[in-house]
Amino acid sequence: MYYYPNRPRLIPPDPENPMNPKPFYIQSLEATGRWIAEQKWNGDNCLIYTGSKPEFWNRHGTRLKYKPIPKVLEEVAAFPPDCVINAELLHNKTKTIKDRLICHCIYVWEGKPLFGKTWGDARAILEAHDWKNNSQVTLSPIWTKGFWELFQQADGVNIEGIILKDPKGKLVISTREVPDVSWMLKIRKPCKKYNF
Repeated sequence: MYYYPNRPRLIPPDPENPMNPKPFYIQSLEATGRWIAEQKWNGDNCLIYTGSKPEFWNRHGTRLKYKPIPKVLEEVAAFPPDCVINAELLHNKTKTIKDRLICHCIYVWEGKPLFGKTWGDARAILEAHDWKNNSQVTLSPIWTKGFWELFQQADGVNIEGIILKDPKGKLVISTREVPDVSWMLKIRKPCKKYNF
């Protein structure tokens, strides 16, 4: 069964001056204490279906044409069967990074959809997984401070900006397309491609 990924709401890095942002707006979001931050990689949103024959799907409900290398398959096989893991596939869009999956959420664990659970609950499940020997399938790092400095690391090539997430935000587990959720914000670094 296909589950649509939760999508972030796109916001400008500075509502007053989006193409030449100052740090105040992002720093004010950090100061609320509500959000954690992740890097927004320039990849393909990917759903990993675990099991004896793992599958890789995109956010539009179709299978990716991606052919994983053996190391990726080995690391995916370390997850329990019947899981649906949301990751960013770094392969097609990134010139210098290939065959990397950065996991940031989970919608089904061991055959049980996480109905009524929060993103923080899903994160805790992922954190309990043994990642120490992984090189290709990794857990997305999170930051609780320094959001502006993290945003400044975006190079527009491999990293587009940051994603802010509220750990108390309720997951929307659905077989129909999910509207942008209020508990997740995407902040891209401005460039000619992203004109706010």
